[in-house]
Amino acid sequence: MGRKGVRNTRYKVKNRSRDIDQVWEDVKEENVDRRLAEATEINEDLPGMGKYFCVSCSKYFVDQLTLDVHRSSKPHKRRLKTLEETPHSQDDADRAAGLTKEDPHLTTKRRRTHPVPLPSVAESVPSTEPAYVFAE
Repeated sequence: MGRKGVRNTRYKVKNRSRDIDQVWEDVKEENVDRRLAEATEINEDLPGMGKYFCVSCSKYFVDQLTLDVHRSSKPHKRRLKTLEETPHSQDDADRAAGLTKEDPHLTTKRRRTHPVPLPSVAESVPSTEPAYVFAE
């Protein structure tokens, strides 16, 4: 009883697409035109001769109608939503591991900009004096 094909999918690179950090670099305003020009060069091996390309999904399509249908689909909208956030980088990983010293001017959504003041010890200890209320 032999196995049919490779069982471990991480070695299958046939259908692998670009990673989210690579696509995030492509979607930046200064890189979109360059990436679109690279991707839409005439190539007989690609679907639609390589003319119809979605930059955010890094996917080729057969014709313009299929590309338009893809742009209104849920996977495309999901990809656009993930591209709104900046992807994690090696600096983020080093900072989380405590390998580099923290930049005091860093303001991200992962770190508070103003520390919450802790109450002093005198405020947290209740008073031992009895409290009387006089009615007039």
